[in-house]
Amino acid sequence: MSIKIDTKDLQKGIARVGEAMKNAALKGINDVASEILRLGMYEVPHDKGLLQASGHVEPAKDDEVVVGYNKVYAARLHENPQFHFQKGRKGRYLVDPIQNNLSTFLKYMANAIKL
Repeated sequence: MSIKIDTKDLQKGIARVGEAMKNAALKGINDVASEILRLGMYEVPHDKGLLQASGHVEPAKDDEVVVGYNKVYAARLHENPQFHFQKGRKGRYLVDPIQNNLSTFLKYMANAIKL
C-alpha cells in the first residue's frame, strides 16, 4: 500500500507567505530609512540649507537602502564631529539618529514582518 500526498497547494502557500514577508520587510526598511533621514534633518549642518536639501533615500532593492546627502562636502562634515556648527547642528547626522533609535527601528522591523 502507498499513500500519495499532493503538496502543490502547500508549496504555493509557502511561496505567497515568503513573498508577503519580503514585501513587508522592504516596506519596513524604506520606512526606517525615511525616518533616519527625517531625524537627521534636525542635526545636519545648516548654513544656506543646500546640504540639508540634498538629503535623499534611494528605495530598497533586495535588502539594501541608501540614505544620504548629495553634496561633495557631506562626508567631510559627517565624519568630523569636532566641527562647531551653528544652530546646534553637528556632525554624525546620520549615524547618531540610527544609534539613538536602534531599538525602536528593530522593533518596527519585527512588527513589519509579522503576518
